[in-house]
Amino acid sequence: MSKFFFYLDRAERPLCATANALADVPSIHRIFAFFSKLGDGAAWVLVFITIGLFRPDAGNLPVVLIGASLVNLGLYKLVKEQTVRNRPCMTWEAITPKEQPLDNYSFPSGHTLHAVTVTLLVLPVLPLLGLILVPVTAMIMLSRVILGLHYPTDVVVAALIGSLVAFYAGSLVSL
Repeated sequence: MSKFFFYLDRAERPLCATANALADVPSIHRIFAFFSKLGDGAAWVLVFITIGLFRPDAGNLPVVLIGASLVNLGLYKLVKEQTVRNRPCMTWEAITPKEQPLDNYSFPSGHTLHAVTVTLLVLPVLPLLGLILVPVTAMIMLSRVILGLHYPTDVVVAALIGSLVAFYAGSLVSL
């Protein structure tokens, strides 16, 4: 797998470097750092609790969100430990981390994985909240590349995995 990532990393490097240069502009850096922080686990827990407390019409959605997040965490750790793809900011001098990475490896993007799963599960049950989460999720996804922490394929594959988890977990939601 490492030879595959070697070639993929080289192909994605120019896009990563261009995106990462955007974060040299202080206002752009602040915006994407903010959205990256929204992708951390604490914000999602707050969303789950808020839905549970203030939206009884959401049925068991908070429980399904927690379960899907636990599945995501297991998948994320399993895939990341098997692929050991170094972050672009650790591989290329032209790419600098604009925020502190959580670990050394980039594949897949955990922030993207959770954001996509949560958004796709919330959207059919609470459409107004879901419509707010769609652009937030897009900004979280972009932030990971712009901040130099992920390759675009880390984000795309995480979005696909998150979509699959949401598809299967969505069948468990009952109102």
